[in-house]
Amino acid sequence: MKRIQYILAVVAFMTISFSACKKGALDLQPNDGTSSANYWKTETNAVQATTFIYRYLGDFWDRIFLSGATDDSFSWSNWPSDIIYAGNGTATTSTGVFNHYWQNFYKMIGASNNVLDNIGKVSGMSDETRNRLKGEARFLRAYAYQQLIGMYGDVPLITHVQTVDEFMVTRTPRAQVADFIVKEMDTIANDLPLTYAAADAGRATRGAALALKARTYLYEGDWTNAATAAKAVMDLNQYQIDNNYLSLFDGTNKNSSEIILSGRYLANTATNGTATWVGGPSLGGWSQMVPLQSLVDEYECTDGNTIATSPLYNASKPFDNRDPRLKLTVVVPGTVVNGITIDVTATNSIDGLTKNNASFTGYYFKKYVPAVISGNYDNNSYNDIILLRYAEILLTYAEAKVEAGTIDQSVYDAINRVRQRTGVNMPAVTSATASSQTALRAIIHRERRVEFPLEDNRLFDIRRWKIAETVMPGNVYGILNNFNTDRADYGSHVLVENRSFNVSRDYLWPIPQNEMDLNKNLVQNPGW
Repeated sequence: MKRIQYILAVVAFMTISFSACKKGALDLQPNDGTSSANYWKTETNAVQATTFIYRYLGDFWDRIFLSGATDDSFSWSNWPSDIIYAGNGTATTSTGVFNHYWQNFYKMIGASNNVLDNIGKVSGMSDETRNRLKGEARFLRAYAYQQLIGMYGDVPLITHVQTVDEFMVTRTPRAQVADFIVKEMDTIANDLPLTYAAADAGRATRGAALALKARTYLYEGDWTNAATAAKAVMDLNQYQIDNNYLSLFDGTNKNSSEIILSGRYLANTATNGTATWVGGPSLGGWSQMVPLQSLVDEYECTDGNTIATSPLYNASKPFDNRDPRLKLTVVVPGTVVNGITIDVTATNSIDGLTKNNASFTGYYFKKYVPAVISGNYDNNSYNDIILLRYAEILLTYAEAKVEAGTIDQSVYDAINRVRQRTGVNMPAVTSATASSQTALRAIIHRERRVEFPLEDNRLFDIRRWKIAETVMPGNVYGILNNFNTDRADYGSHVLVENRSFNVSRDYLWPIPQNEMDLNKNLVQNPGW
């Protein structure tokens, strides 16, 4: 078999495409050769159809933009994603990003159901291979459902290719869908290998299934089971914290033992436009996803204290003596990226405030800028989109144990394995510095925020912790303008925008309006 990235590039030109019977419907129905008796003949057919499902994982047109709906980031444009409206509270049921994720994940579900409904027709395939491919399809379907319930709450649970008579579905309670995800992972885990040969790197593994189970339990507040599931991943002894944080995201370390699941890309074959979305003018980018001051302020000082309490913090040199992850994640003035020095405070810098395609906040992301940028705006990058990694498992374990009230040394060990990776080496959290549930909760919340910017964790974290109503509304700011006297905001932080958050509405995204119009059995989320 070819590498999964190569297959993903090839299948784009095959007749393995899925579309809805009506424009805007759930996109669950395959209407081409992959659902016909003529297609499902060989093992190669089954492998290709299963591989096709993976194309929805990376979703580079929108995935990186999820951070714009959090207090980490700002997105100034409404293209290619209009996440700006979800971020500032002005979205409607017709906002495109809501429809995009609904469509993308139901296409993934539809492609998975197509495999599961038809793979039994293939003869001459070993039970091991058939069960593995079915396990992959069930994993990818479950991943889609985990994302959907986090975004929309109750969603239709559909587990086979529907007939026309079954199109008018109703929403299934979130708890029932979560239970389905967990049971699916229990069923398939042993059918998936711990690892693959290099030719199949990137496919779903046993560790990915157990990791998704742990995340689902955590997000649903089942602390005991979340800790147990996370420990099961740890006990596989397949994963470890990488010594090079930035390499996980710049395309130079795609097979790191920290990465559990990613949307895969390949230079010159299956590419994406990440450099355009996060890079600034010096890198040929459009600065469409940039950090906010709120994220910058979250990073501790090197003594392990926050900037509000640390004697090391110097407001006139705010980026010195900080958690090294700050400068690994955010381009602060003077940061070198791919050999280019980026300094928004420099006179006439093309990256400076108000310059064409420059950041509205005065900050850029360094994380997710590929080490090599080459090509047009939509195909200049090859770095993978990280979806599950071992750092999340360790922090899941720690959070679940803390919330369950079963604090022991293993909690501190898990936190510190993340904080003390080579190149970060932050002071250890100990029972002497944080012994209470409240203190440890604050540390874990902060650790998740500074460890996972531009990954999807923050969107779900501020919802499940019920802090979105506190961290999202009001003015949001960028860099302190102490360098451009021509601007009215000289001496103040750059005002980026004012946001609102409707506590009775905005903890869930709405069911897209076109879906509501097509299916009268769907009931809209409150407030929408």
